[in-house]
Amino acid sequence: ARRLIEVGVRCVTISLSDFDTHSDNFPRMRHMLPIFDHGLDALVTDLEERSMLDDVTIVGWGEFGRTPRIDSKTGGRHHWPAVAPAILAGGGMQVGQVIGATDRNAGTVTERPVDYQDVIATLYHNLGIDHTKEYHTKTGRPVMIVRDGSVIDELFA
Repeated sequence: ARRLIEVGVRCVTISLSDFDTHSDNFPRMRHMLPIFDHGLDALVTDLEERSMLDDVTIVGWGEFGRTPRIDSKTGGRHHWPAVAPAILAGGGMQVGQVIGATDRNAGTVTERPVDYQDVIATLYHNLGIDHTKEYHTKTGRPVMIVRDGSVIDELFA
């Protein structure tokens, strides 16, 4: 990823699959989480050592969260759109903080909800793109790139 960024690629996507743990959640996470942790740490450290971290926004997330309780039949965790984690780094943001909170089971948001559209608005902000502007296709059709999201202000305080 760093090498692509160094040669001018503006958007790099790294996919790490097998987090869809409908069964065998704990064995799979014992395998996947160290890989994710090591890769994320290596990328952040690599960019920081080259003074590139403030120019690169990193997002680690999935498309939704996982059920707060393990399914007793499958040992898995199923889709749970009510709460989902995201990790943001770099991009000149004030990182090293937790924004929002859930109940003790991570099943319900209890404080400072952050919507996925807020994360996307923040990404556009870091790219210098006005997420509130109405853009138009070549045929004149109006398009909003983010409907309801706002920049996550705590990341720029």
